[in-house]
Amino acid sequence: MPSKRDKYPHDWNDRARAVKEAAGWKCQQCGIAHMSDGTCGSILTVHHPDRDPANPDARLEADCARCHLADERRLRRAEKEKDQLRLF
Repeated sequence: MPSKRDKYPHDWNDRARAVKEAAGWKCQQCGIAHMSDGTCGSILTVHHPDRDPANPDARLEADCARCHLADERRLRRAEKEKDQLRLF
């Protein structure tokens, strides 16, 4: 069974670092700054708003862990509601 990591492009680490550098090591949602060495106590992640890590053309965002998770919850909830609406 392929791991979740297998879905990402082979150069993912380079892409993720480029997104974080382009964002100035700040969360693009809340604006909180993060240190590039991870010493600020929070993690800056790279988020796929389209939820497809294999999409090489995806618009990527640098988000703190809190904003990333909040966005994931919102997207899952929207998908669930969309599926429920199809029943009627």
